[in-house]
Amino acid sequence: MTNKFSVYALAAVTALSTLTTNAFANGDKTYVVATEAGYAPYEYLDSKGHIVGFDIDLINYVCKHAGIKCKVENQGFDALIPNLKFKKVDIAIAAITVTPERAKQVAFSQEYLPGAGYSYLTLTNNNYASVNDLKAVGYQNGTLAGKYLSEKTKAKTVTYDTYDTALLDLKAGRINALFADAAVVAKYAENDKNYKVYGEAVVDPILGQGLAIAVHPKNKDLLAKINAALAEAKSSGFIEQLKAKYGVTHAE
Repeated sequence: MTNKFSVYALAAVTALSTLTTNAFANGDKTYVVATEAGYAPYEYLDSKGHIVGFDIDLINYVCKHAGIKCKVENQGFDALIPNLKFKKVDIAIAAITVTPERAKQVAFSQEYLPGAGYSYLTLTNNNYASVNDLKAVGYQNGTLAGKYLSEKTKAKTVTYDTYDTALLDLKAGRINALFADAAVVAKYAENDKNYKVYGEAVVDPILGQGLAIAVHPKNKDLLAKINAALAEAKSSGFIEQLKAKYGVTHAE
């Protein structure tokens, strides 16, 4: 998820974004796509409350090329995988990093982006000598940041449901840094000069592999269609177009 960046904050109400695709092979079924619209540039709310971003453009493309009708729903990040497991939603896309633990619960598509690592976001005027001086670090519930911070650092960790709340605490000095996906941190720093990326991006097995779309493990037909559409998105150059549009700099 501050000026221009405030449009990325989660609204108090659930926002819906219906992808205008034609359902060819699936009759009138509408597939529910779950996301968490506080994670720019991947998914966020625009000034009109619509869910937009890299992942939203991508799932729009995927649904169209898979010949299915999709509706995007905004949910909490930590609810995405449970809701897939219990079939409350059909698809999840929210810059979800593939890990062995998650792969035991859901089925992942081929990766559409490699992992960018995680970075620290601090206030621009900080005077920390190193990341070891970050005594209190915030992260979002359900992300891999908490596991890394608890196992690899001595920092006190603070969890947040949304990044807009974490940013309020960062500005107030209640935490020293926010630890999140490197592309997300870079976007915050780019759009608000009160923030900066601190230190080098962290790449570690704890933080998972690349980003993928998730479905229920038994939904193999849907997964095959998604993978075919993702292959087309890559070969056609559509993924590269999205990277340029949203300033996502993951190296292949």
